[in-house]
Amino acid sequence: MPDDLPIYSDNVLLRSGIQFADLLRWKDVDTSPIWKKADTFIGQMEGAKDVEVARTALLEPDKGNLVRAHAILFSGFPGAGELRKSVIAGRYRGQDCPEPQFINQSLDNFFNWMTAESVAEIHPIEKAALVLTRIVDIWPFDNGNLTMAVVLANAFLRQAGMAPFFVLPEHMAEFEKAVAQAVTIETLPLVNAIHKTIKREIEEIAR
Repeated sequence: MPDDLPIYSDNVLLRSGIQFADLLRWKDVDTSPIWKKADTFIGQMEGAKDVEVARTALLEPDKGNLVRAHAILFSGFPGAGELRKSVIAGRYRGQDCPEPQFINQSLDNFFNWMTAESVAEIHPIEKAALVLTRIVDIWPFDNGNLTMAVVLANAFLRQAGMAPFFVLPEHMAEFEKAVAQAVTIETLPLVNAIHKTIKREIEEIAR
């Protein structure tokens, strides 16, 4: 990947909590400025609004709150707060995109899986990457799915007491590439992006 996008170009394998230990030194840093910054950039991804209100609605991540958050983010858009009703072709190779009658069940299965004991052992950054990928894979709404995936992933990061992930406009193309790879089970670039974004932002406010 291009050298001018270092967040997405590091190929170091991240597969255990030890690999994220560099964040521990900032565990007491006030991350509230990062959340405000993230709200701004997340809103720019697909024209969402009231990102802070939407993430407050997701303090308890579940299917109902996911739909409520979408209604807040995309109020005024057709289909805001409604699950997709049309059959669509996958945007990414290997994307699931279940038919409308199966979206509810797909989301139920996903949120049930998130409560499994085995998932609790996954590091929050890797969990965020999996959450983001699965929402993209299901593509539950007619619009705003990338935004919704990032907001939901951040809900789980917040539960873990971590700073949020967001995408700068100049990194959107590389973010989409990372998402496309994650959908095909190669989550490393997306995990790296989340990790490095959090590290970059915490370092900036800790100076």
